[in-house]
Amino acid sequence: MRSSPQRLAWTVLIASFLVCCAIGVGVPAAAWSFINTATVAPAMTVKLQAGRTIAYCPPAREADARVVGQEGRPLEEGCSAAVDDDAQSQALLTIAPAQTPDDEVVRVQLYAGARLTIEQARIPRFQDLTASPAVFVLRLASGRIQVQHRHPPQRRVRLVVQTDLASTTLDSGSYSFEASADETAIVAREGAAWVVSTRENKMLVLRNDQRTAVTRDGGLQGILPPARNLVINGQFKDPLQVDWQTIADVSPRGGLPGKVSVIGSSESPSLLLDRSGKGLGWGRTGVWQQIEEVVSGRRSLQARIEFAILYQELAVCGGYGSECPLLLKIIYADGSGAEREWTQGFYADGIPNDALPDEIITAPLPRNKHVAVRLGQRELFESEDLLATMPGGVQQIRSIWVYAEGHGVRTQVYSVELLLTD
Repeated sequence: MRSSPQRLAWTVLIASFLVCCAIGVGVPAAAWSFINTATVAPAMTVKLQAGRTIAYCPPAREADARVVGQEGRPLEEGCSAAVDDDAQSQALLTIAPAQTPDDEVVRVQLYAGARLTIEQARIPRFQDLTASPAVFVLRLASGRIQVQHRHPPQRRVRLVVQTDLASTTLDSGSYSFEASADETAIVAREGAAWVVSTRENKMLVLRNDQRTAVTRDGGLQGILPPARNLVINGQFKDPLQVDWQTIADVSPRGGLPGKVSVIGSSESPSLLLDRSGKGLGWGRTGVWQQIEEVVSGRRSLQARIEFAILYQELAVCGGYGSECPLLLKIIYADGSGAEREWTQGFYADGIPNDALPDEIITAPLPRNKHVAVRLGQRELFESEDLLATMPGGVQQIRSIWVYAEGHGVRTQVYSVELLLTD
């Protein structure tokens, strides 16, 4: 039986049409799927700021970890960083696109005792063409971290911080986490956080200046009372002279004093401590405020400061460790009523050594280690619970001081807080 030429022709024509349609639809669909799903690894670096920090990547374990220096160490997915339990230790983890490592997407401050693992970190290969978000999943096993997550509206980012008790998805903003075997504490300083209790599968949304906790026995605790800021006009929106006293000391007498001023717009002002120049001799430029608040019997007390060191003439903090481009000092009365000082220094240039100590060597023990930060970059520092760590115990906070000391210095301060939780 002979086949019909017409039937064969129609079969070839229809098959060709179907193949053409498949190619016309399938190839663009496949290309679009590739554009939407293709990802690359970001640039991730952990840097030592004070004390001691280690980092390791699989298959290595913590016992095989290497010490991290101030020059930093690159990390990948699956890598972990661990900060010593010593209260002086601190490190900084930054995550940015590999092509533009200075364009940070996530910044994580790791404090004493923090154990953090990067579970996932992927950025879309074609960020300008895809609607898929960059995804970062961090697991905090223990300790305290502070997360800053800022990105433009056109860039989609999904950032999740996990602990044994909670999983928290973060919007653009600033957040604090503290994790132990029995509790995860979460504070939304700025932005919104979706907190899910992993054991109960309950969710709570935190917004600006709200906090919560997830406990092993009690689960999600709801929105807890906020901490109270003991510092008045700590964001410098009101006239400076109403709440702050200025400092402009020099030695020898007759030297060039520094200038204290409020700069920026009325919506986002900042405090500028400026004594720019070289060979000026010693000087101290800053502000201080009387507090006179009884804090004994309260739950916690934290100092918090946001700043940028723009210039410093002396490396580290000088030969005695006392001439830092930024110092935060709290004068308090201890349990016996004696007056004491707690001081935290910051610097952005130099590496500590025998001639350039990273602590104030004339201060009584125990001394805080100064924290290394990046020159010209906006930084955020949160202290540990001062009620638990200040020598002699704390009965009363008498005053707080924010100043730059040394020769040539220029520092910008965005906010100062002393947060008391009842």
